[in-house]
Amino acid sequence: MMYLITPYVSVNDFVFGRTRTQIGKTSGKPFTVKTDHIQETVTEERDGCELVYEGKKLSFVTLSKHVTPVVNGIEIYADGAIDALKAMDADHLIGSQYIVFRSLGLCIGGFSRKKIPEGRIINAFSAEKKEFFEYFVED
Repeated sequence: MMYLITPYVSVNDFVFGRTRTQIGKTSGKPFTVKTDHIQETVTEERDGCELVYEGKKLSFVTLSKHVTPVVNGIEIYADGAIDALKAMDADHLIGSQYIVFRSLGLCIGGFSRKKIPEGRIINAFSAEKKEFFEYFVED
C-alpha cells in the first residue's frame, strides 16, 4: 500500500489534528485500538500503519517496512532515497538509529549505523511533535 506524506499535514487521508471520529468517517474502522492510560494515547492499527492520538487528536503516524511511504515524490524505502531526502532537507539530524528530517516532519529508523528491532520504520508527525522526535537522535 502506498502512503503519501504531506509534511506536517497528513498521511493519505489521515490529517494531523483530526479526531478518531473524523478519521473514522473518511477511512472506516481500524483493525484494532489500543489505549495507553499512562501516556494518555490511543493507537489505531490500520493497513501497515499505526495512528497515534494524543489529547483526542491525531499526533503522528507510524508506517511499517511493508508499505510504500512517499514524500515529495520520493519513495522513502527506495535505493538512494535517504540521500535525496538529506539533500532536500538540510536541517536534518542523524543519530545512531534514527534520522529526523525537520522540515519534512519525518523520523526514519533503521537507516543509520545501528539497526532497530522493526528493521525500518517511518514516523510522520505533526508540528507539535517535532521536539519529541528530535529526542530520538540523541545518543
